[in-house]
Amino acid sequence: MSLPGYVEIGHDLLATLPDHLASRDLSGNAFVIADRTVGALYGPRTRELLEASGRRVAYIEIRPGETAKALSQTSALYDWLFESRAERGDLIIALGGGVIGDLVGFVAATYMRGLRWAQIATTLLAQVDSSIGGKVGVDLPGGKNLVGAFHPPSLSLLDIDLLSTLPPRQLAAGWAEVIKHGAILDIEFFQLLEDQLHDLSNPSLLLLAVRRCVELKAGVVQQDPYDRGLRAILNYGHTIAHAIEPATGYQRYLHGEAVAIGMAGAAAIGRQLGLIDAGVEQRQNDLLARAELPLQYDGATPDSLLDAMTRDKKVAAGRPRWVLLEELGNATPDHEVSLDLARSTVQNLHS
Repeated sequence: MSLPGYVEIGHDLLATLPDHLASRDLSGNAFVIADRTVGALYGPRTRELLEASGRRVAYIEIRPGETAKALSQTSALYDWLFESRAERGDLIIALGGGVIGDLVGFVAATYMRGLRWAQIATTLLAQVDSSIGGKVGVDLPGGKNLVGAFHPPSLSLLDIDLLSTLPPRQLAAGWAEVIKHGAILDIEFFQLLEDQLHDLSNPSLLLLAVRRCVELKAGVVQQDPYDRGLRAILNYGHTIAHAIEPATGYQRYLHGEAVAIGMAGAAAIGRQLGLIDAGVEQRQNDLLARAELPLQYDGATPDSLLDAMTRDKKVAAGRPRWVLLEELGNATPDHEVSLDLARSTVQNLHS
């Protein structure tokens, strides 16, 4: 299975950023947007590399965290691009994790009706998931990614070495999406993780995991680029996750942590519906726990989660549509789950 043409995966890729841009004919001035945390680590080096290649570089840092994925921040970035004289032939560069990629990709999709953009993904979660497939967007107070577009990057630079500066909690959150890919699409990959996932920062395992997840996700996206059918399986665990995040103010749980809790809930529902047995549920949850991920939530009530579920963008006829496992390595979308079962599940997940 091949990688998408816009993806580069490997070690020490940041040093060759200008070459990867040039090979894709990504010319023009560069408008780099980073969060303050990532900017302190990689902002000066990125600017230096781009300026040394002959580009004019404009650079801005914004606050870190999910709360930056807001229409107010989008508006501020539009103003910055206007004042910095960005033109349609220029390039926007997102330097950071999934929040920066989603936000900056949305800005690129909508400013001047669409500018080219590149992502330098600095978190595991971004490298294995959000940097692939072209979904970009921002949150509303009541729900995740309710305003967005499809606007793939012209380059996703996935440098494994950039993961070495991730805090342990951020690294663990990324492993939730890695485990999800194995659980829904590739039993052999899931088994490999069961055998080898002992050190979350192992560079060789990280490289293998990023490459395999990109292959798996790209294969699904290629079949369903606009999320009308098969691509929904990538939302395994997200029905509950996308409720936990707004219900806790987008500040208590990282996205990957919420996904892990959501996967635990989805597996419990699948078991109770007779789709999987308790052994499948246990294997999934054991691997999530080994990755130091939570399987229960606090900071919100079960009722607040149920309410948030009905406001998610994947709702049909006012009811969530669930992605559930039928076996490890095989998930199917569009399951109906009774309100009683959904309620008991989120109650049982509440710590």
